[in-house]
Amino acid sequence: MKTILNLPMNILRSFFSTINLFLTAISKQIVSFFHAFKRPMATSINSMRGLVISLLVGLFVAIVAVGVQPFGLSDFNHESKTLYLIGFGVVAFIGMLVAKFALPQVLKGFYDDQNWTIGRQVVHLTVVMLIIGLLILTYNNYFSIASFTLIEVLKVVAVGVIPAIVITFIQQKLFHTRFTSAADDINSNLSSLNLPASKQILPVLVFGESGQKLSLLPNQLIYAETSKDSTDFYWQNLMGVEKTTVQTSLDNVEKELSSHPQFVRLHRNFVVNMRGIHKVEGNARGYHLYVARKKHAIPVSWKFHKKLEEIGK
Repeated sequence: MKTILNLPMNILRSFFSTINLFLTAISKQIVSFFHAFKRPMATSINSMRGLVISLLVGLFVAIVAVGVQPFGLSDFNHESKTLYLIGFGVVAFIGMLVAKFALPQVLKGFYDDQNWTIGRQVVHLTVVMLIIGLLILTYNNYFSIASFTLIEVLKVVAVGVIPAIVITFIQQKLFHTRFTSAADDINSNLSSLNLPASKQILPVLVFGESGQKLSLLPNQLIYAETSKDSTDFYWQNLMGVEKTTVQTSLDNVEKELSSHPQFVRLHRNFVVNMRGIHKVEGNARGYHLYVARKKHAIPVSWKFHKKLEEIGK
């Protein structure tokens, strides 16, 4: 009798155990999915790429408006109809400029390119669609071209979020594969790096104006980080790496280093001694490099990627 009663209890335990394993697996997948939104991602804000993308989006919207004429645009009759429809593309271009260049100036913390992630990219794309949609709606209603509403705009944005997420994950995967592979090639070339000799017979670097100067041998300088009016020099002495701040601009630093091919500018704020590069790492955000005896990474701007990839070739 006891054995007979234990049978359904065992079945019940097995059932709830299976359900528990299933829910645990599902919860892990959900956590993993949302964690993926924290992966690093490249951004085109405040860049020439952003301007090109803005032009392409404006052109695409204009072509769709004139060629396909969706949302009742085909019912619009006017002697200058084509120009009015092209206006949708112009409005989309303006919306892209606002999202790519104006908004990052207002929300600088969010649009920090060194902390850009898949999640921020998806939010940004959603905001882009919303801005363009609202501007197009305003343009449309001002000239009474078609009869679509705010609700329809919000529906289009909501639907557009899904392909935005998919495209962003695909881009992240492609960028990550590209930059990690290229970083490995760069690292293999660092060991055989053959740089031209300095153009000066007795090279001495002098930075700063009268009253505050820093004099170094070229191989002492590891890298320089510039801000608006000053530059932090990280240089090698007998005790290790020392930091010295001098009131001088990036232009003056580059001018002083122009005769020394071992120094390259790889970011708008950094000039690096290639002899001091310890390792290059890549991810979907691009490249960042580590120099001798410094733990934090130095970012590499997108426009300098090709210059870095040519090191050692």
